[in-house]
Amino acid sequence: MVKVALPVVDKGIDDILVKALLEGIDIIELRIDQFEDKNLEHIIKVANKVKEKGFIALATVRSKLEGGVDIPDEERLKIFKYICDYVDMADIEYTSFAINKEVIDFYHSKGKAVIMSYHDFEKTPSDDYIQAVIDESKSLGADIVKYAFKANSFQDVARVLCLTNKNREKNLVAILMGDYGKVSRVVAPIFGSMITYTYIGQSFAPGQIEAEKLNELLEFFNIQKGWKLE
Repeated sequence: MVKVALPVVDKGIDDILVKALLEGIDIIELRIDQFEDKNLEHIIKVANKVKEKGFIALATVRSKLEGGVDIPDEERLKIFKYICDYVDMADIEYTSFAINKEVIDFYHSKGKAVIMSYHDFEKTPSDDYIQAVIDESKSLGADIVKYAFKANSFQDVARVLCLTNKNREKNLVAILMGDYGKVSRVVAPIFGSMITYTYIGQSFAPGQIEAEKLNELLEFFNIQKGWKLE
């Protein structure tokens, strides 16, 4: 089973949320690092709009190292803490070593879940490296471990999906980016991946499938939507 997540920015948020409802989106990922207005009160207003529509609100302030904007760690931590009461989950990078554990502990103290993510936009690492990321992320307290790699061959896709299946009891999200990786957006849930990411209008990552098309493919392959994080 899978949930479908839609990354969004603040520009045009009202129209996007209406379209997201029509497409049956489950999770709205607030890409706060990409917001035009990063004022804390504005961020909360956007988060409230997401919650009012009934979506799961997922907050991330992506680091520059992993595809985001160059925002100091102290500022990112401040944003994460300030908006905690207005969202359901946070996504913090494994490589944000200075703040990732503090984000996890803070959100857990508020009864909120945390995704720990790792992105490589150039390659797919070795199986041993991926396993280490999974194990270390879980040891830090991550509720869900997300890894997104550039697939340079179908063999990369096969390796990652097999490793995901091997660890499927650990609450994982597996994504392969690029043309080779497109298939993972649809079939990864079969191997235990909990979330697939889509787009409406603007894609945030190479290989994402547009929401309407993704829903058609999930239905075609009889992949059911929905789960509850224990």
